Amino acid sequence: MYTRTDFPTAVQKAFEVLKTGETFTQNQLAERTGLNFRTIQKILIHAQYVQNHLKENEISISESGSYKLIQMQPRSGLASFPENIQKMIIKTMYYPTISDSEEILVHLLLNNAISPSCAITMSPDRTLKKLIDAEYVIQTDDGRYCLTEDGSTIAIGALELYPEIRNIQDGGGAISGNMVRQRSGGPAGASLSRAERE
Repeated sequence: MYTRTDFPTAVQKAFEVLKTGETFTQNQLAERTGLNFRTIQKILIHAQYVQNHLKENEISISESGSYKLIQMQPRSGLASFPENIQKMIIKTMYYPTISDSEEILVHLLLNNAISPSCAITMSPDRTLKKLIDAEYVIQTDDGRYCLTEDGSTIAIGALELYPEIRNIQDGGGAISGNMVRQRSGGPAGASLSRAERE
């Protein structure tokens, strides 16, 4: 059943559904959001228009006394590069290698340990304990481990920054090599700080 919705709210509804990454037809998107077909058409036209204009430009909003000054200007600095180039520059400058904390989170993600029912067995260590304390990982009653919602978000971000990790897998989807080693702890605090910034 479709209800009347103001346009800004309709845009928010559509984007909340689209950010899941699923593919929809316009009819399916209308059904999922509870918006009518014409509203979905308007949203898509509006989104493409904005997206095209903001590829090479950005909107600057500043305050001057009681006024707000709004200006569209060409992107500069890091923001002027395509997203994939931005990630490569950030990775090269600040995060050349994946941290112990990110290794654990990605290991859990690639093993689909995203809920207690899918939890897996891992060797406990200081880094894993810090991730549990930070509420990125859950330890189940039977001693297995899985990601929290925040932990999943960080793991997905790490995969975007280090896509080569997907290629370092065994037959069962587990990460091979140093990602399944018995961890001794290492500089866990520094690794956790990196994970929080992702």
